[in-house]
Amino acid sequence: MADSVSFERFERLLDDESIPVVHRALWLLLWQSDVRVLDLLTLEVTDAERIRPVAAGADLQLAERADALLARLVGDRTAGPLFAVGSRALSWDEAVRVAKEQGHAIHAFRTSGRQRR
Repeated sequence: MADSVSFERFERLLDDESIPVVHRALWLLLWQSDVRVLDLLTLEVTDAERIRPVAAGADLQLAERADALLARLVGDRTAGPLFAVGSRALSWDEAVRVAKEQGHAIHAFRTSGRQRR
């Protein structure tokens, strides 16, 4: 399992429609912020506006992708967990498992994004 994610690999993962949007949105927010995984997993739909990344220059494209993924993630929901699988919150175990299935530790998204910022 890789402890880092190259930017090129990260972009391919974000574009992979076979990976549920809940995971891709989580990975993108981890990449763009210093927020811990567990803190993101506890967010509610009403927190979505507050956590949208603000960026300029090269990171503007990632901020726009984050907006698009968050919009898809929220859909027409007005309440409940932001990172939802059906009506329940995405669990730590699920987040770790799907990242691992893609060959990465869940924390690799945050640390790799930090190295790029």
